[in-house]
Amino acid sequence: MKQLFVPALLSISLLSACGGRTPDPVAEVQPGDSALSCAQLRGEITANTRAIEGLIKEQETKTAQNIVAGTAGAFLLVPWFFMDMKGAAGDEARAYQRRNEALISRYNGMSCKPEMKLAKPTASAE
Repeated sequence: MKQLFVPALLSISLLSACGGRTPDPVAEVQPGDSALSCAQLRGEITANTRAIEGLIKEQETKTAQNIVAGTAGAFLLVPWFFMDMKGAAGDEARAYQRRNEALISRYNGMSCKPEMKLAKPTASAE
């Protein structure tokens, strides 16, 4: 029995690292950004901010699920297969944040009114 425990634990650890979706971060600068009007830039920034808030909620949910799966996995091992180890939502939220920074810089550089400042999301991004 002891001979199987270590290889099984190692296999589960390696396979659990495959859990979760792969991040698909948005590019900071995209083709066509230079042609956007002030109103279009405001709309893009607003949409990105909503996406960031959704991704933060997703990350918080995944963190809670990982805590539950990790705790249960200490006794059953199988829940470790369902842990999200990639943190895709956090990576994507940071990419949207960088995009918003670039868009706000362009918006303010075009002398659009009212001037915009980078808004902090309602929940923590960590």
